[in-house]
Amino acid sequence: MMSKRKQIWIISITSLLVIYLLFFPNLTAELAVRKHLFFTLHPIKAFSVQVKGNGSTSFWGAKLYYVNEISKSFIWVKKNWLGYRVITDGTGP
Repeated sequence: MMSKRKQIWIISITSLLVIYLLFFPNLTAELAVRKHLFFTLHPIKAFSVQVKGNGSTSFWGAKLYYVNEISKSFIWVKKNWLGYRVITDGTGP
């Protein structure tokens, strides 16, 4: 049986990790797209589809990424000082 103090530390670290993964930007643009897919009800595709960079930039420096197998297949990703985040998605550029 774990001590009460150790259980509190494990719960605290796990909670902070979950909060970081949910709310903070990602280290790469592809991870940002995959996290967006996971939380927009495409959890299996988040791990299996190919994410392609289009090379287009717009929306004040955001880059366009393409995912073939979903309905909103064009995803705009922008980098800030914390990392990459998805700013919008849609059916066409």
